Amino acid sequence: MAWWKEKCTYRYLFLSFLIGLILFFLYLIRGLFVPFILAIVLVYMLNPLVERMEKRGSPRVVAILILYLGVVIVATSLLMYGVPRMVNQLEKMVENIPLYTDQVEEIVRNIQKRFADSSMPPGVQQIVDERIRWVESRVLAIVRKSMDLLMALLSNLFYIALAPVLAFYIMKDLKLIKNWTRSIVPKELVEDVFYLARKVDDVFSNFIRGHLTVVVIVGILSSLAFMVIGLEFAAMFGIIAGIAELIPYFGPLIGAAPAVGIALLHSKYMTLKVILAVLIIQQVEGNIISPKIMGNCMGLHPLVIIVALLAGGHLFGIAGMLLAVPLAAIIKIIVSFVWRKLI
Repeated sequence: MAWWKEKCTYRYLFLSFLIGLILFFLYLIRGLFVPFILAIVLVYMLNPLVERMEKRGSPRVVAILILYLGVVIVATSLLMYGVPRMVNQLEKMVENIPLYTDQVEEIVRNIQKRFADSSMPPGVQQIVDERIRWVESRVLAIVRKSMDLLMALLSNLFYIALAPVLAFYIMKDLKLIKNWTRSIVPKELVEDVFYLARKVDDVFSNFIRGHLTVVVIVGILSSLAFMVIGLEFAAMFGIIAGIAELIPYFGPLIGAAPAVGIALLHSKYMTLKVILAVLIIQQVEGNIISPKIMGNCMGLHPLVIIVALLAGGHLFGIAGMLLAVPLAAIIKIIVSFVWRKLI
């Protein structure tokens, strides 16, 4: 029988058409990805606990609802305590922005005056002046992007609130979803597809659970340390330092930059204390916290991680740096699998 008359050929064609249709549909609703991404994060964080409770005899739906109740209690407590403090810090920061701006402008004027009074060649002096103006424009651009991101989060509160609902139904019917996926995949491909799915699942589970745990720990430690040394906006800078931990290698520098910048405007002694606090926390994180929680969960050489981070940052900015490492790990898994199949 000719290959175009075989039943499996039509099945492959239909499967390819179905995958293409799904991808096109996902492209059309790309603006709604936020609740789906947050739902997946919730599933990865909560599903292991749901499965443990289910093994101990608790119905799956009841286990999910109990965990949701715990999450709601913790989140409500954090919001009741944390939101007023964050609002107060934001209001104080807004009030202090003119003062900080004047201080920065004074520093810039002193630098420009120092270069103007020096015997530096005019061409070199012009380059230095251009670089100073470039730094000023970059800082302003970062501030504007931060404000845009904050406004975007506020405007998408409804979609963000959908994440727990989506996560509930995904966890509730997770076994049905797996069985349905197995039923539509051709039998001769089931083993390979699910092998790749397990490997990719391991990458995402290690990345999400491990990194989010490190983010929370570093955020709390940084906030407490900044409070103890008397840095303004300690909680805010602690949160920034924690979130920056999602970016390997460069994250600690990015997260520490705002705190060090504010400390510089106060005094050299405050700057020294902030730098020492950041160094101590990073030593604890690098030598104790991360090795115990994550280990080498991505299985990538440090050089590969650095190249992936640089490429992701160059192409897609901060979002690219956040996703560069897990995507690089997934590409490694797929390439290794295809290579083993070909040889």
